[in-house]
Amino acid sequence: MTQIKFSHIYNKLLDSHDDVIGKATLLQVIPIKLEDLSADFIDYDTDYGTYQLPVKGEYMMLIFLKPSFGCPNLNLFTTLRRWTPEKYRYYLEKVGKIFEVVLE
Repeated sequence: MTQIKFSHIYNKLLDSHDDVIGKATLLQVIPIKLEDLSADFIDYDTDYGTYQLPVKGEYMMLIFLKPSFGCPNLNLFTTLRRWTPEKYRYYLEKVGKIFEVVLE
């Protein structure tokens, strides 16, 4: 199974019981520029600076769906990853696939 790695336990990775999710489905890959994102979004994505991003740069916004376990509410989270042509193609090929969520 393909993995998506995180360096910290981010709030966005928690389920309704405050446990870290083990899997998530990649729904979308969107090229973005960090300088175009709001400070509020950067705060959300980094848990208010737990992970420091550069002020600007080419990145990708990955949108994931958490497992629902029968719950009708959709539960999405995003993560930002540095853009390279290779990484972009890699993630585009993985849209619709389930990723194992790994904490390093």
